[in-house]
Amino acid sequence: MRARLSLSRPTLSLKAQLQIGIVTLVTLLVSGQGLVSVRIAADTNFTDAIERAQSSANQVKTLVEIRVNEQTARVEPPPATLAETVALWERLVEEDRALPGLLEKTVANSNTAVEIMVCNRDGRVLASSSYSNVGEQHKTLPSFKEWQDRPFQSRLFEVFSDRRNYEDVLPLGAAGLKDPALTIRVVVSSVLLWNAILPQIKYLSIVIVATLLLSMFLAALYSNHMVASLARLSERIEALAAGTYTPVGEADPAGHEAKEFAAVQSKLDVLGRQFQGAREDVVQMRSGIEQMLDRLSEAVLLFGPHEQLISASQSAEQMLFNGNPAEGKLASELFPPETPLGAVIARVRSRGTSVTDVPVDVPPLRLLANVELLNLAPDGPPGLLVTLRDAETRRQLRTQLDFSTRLAAISRLTGGVAHEIKNPLNAIALHLEILRSRLQEFPDMQPEVEVISSEISRLDRVVKTFLDFTRPVDLQMRTVSMPDVVRQVAALIWPEANRAGVAVEVKIDDDDLLIRADEDLLKQALLNVVNNGIDAMESGGQLLIRLERSGEDVLVSVQDQGGGIPDRVKEKIFNLYFTTKPAGSGIGLAMTFRIVQLLNGSIDFSTAPGVGTTFRLRFPAVELATAVPAAGEIAQHQVVS
Repeated sequence: MRARLSLSRPTLSLKAQLQIGIVTLVTLLVSGQGLVSVRIAADTNFTDAIERAQSSANQVKTLVEIRVNEQTARVEPPPATLAETVALWERLVEEDRALPGLLEKTVANSNTAVEIMVCNRDGRVLASSSYSNVGEQHKTLPSFKEWQDRPFQSRLFEVFSDRRNYEDVLPLGAAGLKDPALTIRVVVSSVLLWNAILPQIKYLSIVIVATLLLSMFLAALYSNHMVASLARLSERIEALAAGTYTPVGEADPAGHEAKEFAAVQSKLDVLGRQFQGAREDVVQMRSGIEQMLDRLSEAVLLFGPHEQLISASQSAEQMLFNGNPAEGKLASELFPPETPLGAVIARVRSRGTSVTDVPVDVPPLRLLANVELLNLAPDGPPGLLVTLRDAETRRQLRTQLDFSTRLAAISRLTGGVAHEIKNPLNAIALHLEILRSRLQEFPDMQPEVEVISSEISRLDRVVKTFLDFTRPVDLQMRTVSMPDVVRQVAALIWPEANRAGVAVEVKIDDDDLLIRADEDLLKQALLNVVNNGIDAMESGGQLLIRLERSGEDVLVSVQDQGGGIPDRVKEKIFNLYFTTKPAGSGIGLAMTFRIVQLLNGSIDFSTAPGVGTTFRLRFPAVELATAVPAAGEIAQHQVVS
C-alpha cells in the first residue's frame, strides 16, 4: 500500500505572527494618524491659499479703484455716459505704468499665486504682474473657490498629479452697470500648493518611518520574550508526551516568567505526576489486554464461482470444522440455507451485493460475518470471500477497554471518605489491642484475635488503595498459592453466607497452582465477586468457587444460582458507581476490575436469567519448578471454619 502524501500550507511561527501583528498594528495607527495630520495640514494650506488669493484680489481691487478714481477726477470734461466711463477706466488701467509693478510685488508676497491681472469685459489683459501677457486674451481657468468645495481626496490627488492652475475672480464695477467693468484675476498654481504642504508631508513621513522601525525593534524584543516562555512550555509538554518529564517543583522560582506562564508550568508539574502514574497503570494493564487480543482471530473462507470451497484459513478449520479439511465442499453443504450463515450467503448470491458485520450464530460461537463477491473469472459467475470474526471476544475487549477508561472517575471521590472510614478503623485497632492484652489469659482466643487483627490491617490497606485509585499502586508482588487464597476467602465469607442460607462449595483441581500477585489485593478482588454472588441469591442457594488450570492461566470461577444479570445492564456492571442493590455503592466490581488488570489478569462473566451468573478471573500461572520463593514468601494460612 502506498502512503499518501498530504501537502499542507506552511504556517508562520508564533514569533513571526507576533512581530507581524505588532508592526501591522503600529503601522495602521501611525499611518492613520499621519493621514489625519496630512489632511489637516493640506486643508489648512488650501484654506490659507484661498484667503491669500482673496486678500491679494481685494488689495488689487482697492488699488485699482483708488488710482482710477484719482485719474478720472482729473479728466476734463468727465465722461457723460456709462460706456464712456468704462472705456475711460480701461484706458487709465492700460496706461498706468506703475500698476504692473505693484501687481508684481503682490505676487512676490504670495507663496501660491503665480500671476495677478486686470482684465476688461472681453477678457483682454489690461495690466498684469507678467508683462508678456498684457494685451493678450485671457483664457478662463477653473474657479479656485469651486475647487475648494470638492472632496479632500480629489483635491489632494489633483494637486499631486495634474499640475493645474486655478483663478480667483473679483469684479470691479461702476454705479449703474449691470456687469462689472473690470475683473481682478488671481491665478493660483497647484504646483505651489504642493510645495506648500510638501515639507509637512516629508516631516510626517520621517516620523512614520522612525516609528515603524522602533516598533519592529520592540516587536522583536517582545516576541523573543514571549516565544522563550512558550519554548520552555513546549519542551515540558514534549517531555510529558515522551514519558521523560521530570517535575521541577516550584515553577520559575526566580520570577522570570509571567504569572500566566508560571501557572501553566505549575499545572504541567501536576499533570506530569498524574501522567507518570497513568503510564505505569497502562503498562500493568497492557499484558492483560494482550492476552485477550491473542484470542482475536479471523476465519477466512474462499468459495469459487460454483460455490465450492477453494481455501480456508487454519483458524476457520479450527473454529468451524474442528480441524478437519473441508476444501472442495459446497457452501450449501457446509452452511445449509436454513442456518444463519447459510441464509446470509444465499442472500448475497441472490441480490449480488456484499454485506459486512452481520451477526450470525455458529454454535457455540457468536460471529460477525463479512461476505464479499469476487470476480475470479472475466465471464463467469463471481466467487465469495467469507470472513468471520469472534464477535463475543471483540465485545468483551471493547467493553473492558471502556471500563478501564471509566475507572478514572474514582478521582471524584472526596477526601472525606478517608476520615469517615479510617477514624472508626483506627478506633477498632486500638480497642483490639486492649482486648488482646485482656485475653492473654485465654490462649484459645488468640487465633481469633489474630484473624481480626490481620483483617483490620488488610482493610486499612484496601481503604488506602481505594482512595489512591488513580495513582500508581505500590504492588507487593510475590508468588502466591491460589488454593490458600481461595480457602481463606471461603472461610471469611462463610458466616455471612450461612446467615443468608447460601451453601459455599470450594473445588480445587490442583493444590500447586501459583501466580505472581499482591495477596491482599487479590483477596479483596475475589471477596468482592463472592459477596456479589451471595447477595444475588436472596432466597439462598449454592455458591461454587472453583480453581483450575486453563492452558497457561489459573482460572477462578465463582458461580451463583441467583436471578442472573439483565441484558440492559451487562455492559455497565464494571462501571464505577453502578449498582442494582438498594444499599450498594457501585465500587466493588469496579475495584475488582482494576485489581485484576493490575495483576496482569482478566475478568469476564456469563449469565442466564433465572439460572445464575458465573464470573471468571484469569491470571498467568507460575510453574512450580520455576517458582523459588524466599523464606516465608508463600504463606500457608490455616483456614478457620
